[in-house]
Amino acid sequence: MSKNDRYINPLVLDNPLRSLVSPPNKILSRFIEYLKEDYTVVDLGCGPGFFTVILARIVKTVYAVDPDDRAIRRLKEKVQKLSLNNVIPYVAPAQKLEFIKDKSIDFVFSNLMLCCTSDHNGALKEIKRIIKDNGLAYISVTRSFIMKDKRDVSGDEWKEILGQFKIIKEGKNLVERWALVQQIG
Repeated sequence: MSKNDRYINPLVLDNPLRSLVSPPNKILSRFIEYLKEDYTVVDLGCGPGFFTVILARIVKTVYAVDPDDRAIRRLKEKVQKLSLNNVIPYVAPAQKLEFIKDKSIDFVFSNLMLCCTSDHNGALKEIKRIIKDNGLAYISVTRSFIMKDKRDVSGDEWKEILGQFKIIKEGKNLVERWALVQQIG
């Protein structure tokens, strides 16, 4: 774990109240129609698996990646309890995905992950490396109106990020910016 990155306690990320505040179906509705049964997906910054379990029931394989070993331990317990055999958990930061081959991923799910890391460029470089030509990614970040620290993604940086992909659709609300993007291949 990097001392410069933001870590949220897995208990906060994996409790019933989160479903009320951030309903998973609302997030998934932004891209679920693009997921296919034979897809290999990376849940980047998966935490204890709030979305991982849902994704695993839709696609062939899910790499569940998070730098916090506490979160991955909770995820492994959950996956075992639910008998999900298609989840591959890894403790790793988003900037070090060397265990995933180049251009091998159909879809990257990166929900509010970039705004927890101090190395946005490193994470984006890895996303672009692992995703197939014409592959898709869902990327969201918290929306900061006042830059508090270097982990925040400014409006200008968000435009730069989106400029590296073909935008399929995008949106924003009071607390976040999001986009479904396609790798230009």
